[in-house]
Order: sequence, then structure tokens, then C-alpha cells
Amino acid sequence: MLGRLLILVLLWDGGWWAWRVGRRTVAYQAAKQRAALLGRPLVVVGAPDGGVTAGYPCGDVTIDLQPSACPNALQRDVTKPLPFGDDSVVVFASCVLDLVSDPDKAFAELMRISGGHLFIVRVEPWTATRYLYPGMRQTVPLAWTRIGERG
Repeated sequence: MLGRLLILVLLWDGGWWAWRVGRRTVAYQAAKQRAALLGRPLVVVGAPDGGVTAGYPCGDVTIDLQPSACPNALQRDVTKPLPFGDDSVVVFASCVLDLVSDPDKAFAELMRISGGHLFIVRVEPWTATRYLYPGMRQTVPLAWTRIGERG
């Protein structure tokens, strides 16, 4: 019985992981296209070279708390002021707001620099990943994942 339950959990989470990877690819491409259309830099929040955020290219600038191999990587906390003007960049953030200490503060800062050109991928709160990945303690509102898609 326990073995079957474990298999079901793995299948459930594996399906959501695959969906998240697909969503991440779509959101990254949309952010990249928006940046090109607006002539703005693409800022990727969450280094693509490791952990739960892996699996997409670097941006013109990449921001993460950990060091990154991406060119133009900044090791910064997104809950604090970032070195970009208001409404000056397009932001793609993958599975980062789920990990920060104050997601509202981080969201406000990313909205400030992006002017709403913000594309977010999150970890779904109903998956085992939410509970098993070290540091995941916040629930990111679903509405936050729709910001960049408005216009």
C-alpha cells in the first residue's frame, strides 16, 4: 500500500514538474519577445544553472542569491532595491518568489523595475515539491503568474 502511494505521489509530482517546465519555456520565450519588442534588457531572476529554477537560458542580466555562471550575473536579494530604473526592464522569474523571505516585497520590487512586464513561474502549492524542497515556505498567488501576459 505504501509503495503504491509513493508511486502515485511520484507520478502526480512528475506530471506537475513536466507542466512547470513547459510553462517555464513558454513564459521565458514570451518575456524574451517582450524585451525585444520594447528594446529593453531581459532580467532573469533565479539562476538557470542549478536547483529548482534550472532549465532556461540566461537573460541579459541574471539575478540570484547564489553565484551563477551566467554572464552579467548579479548576486542580489530581490526583496531589496535592485540597480534598475523604474519600468526599465522585462523580468522573468522562475520559482523564486516561492523561496524569498518576503514575497510581497520581492514582487513590489520586480513590478517597480518591470513596470508590469513581469513573467512569473511558480511551484504549485498542491505538489509534493512545495513541501519537500528546502526553503519553500510561501504561497505565491496565482494572479501573480498572469502579470506579464496583460499587455
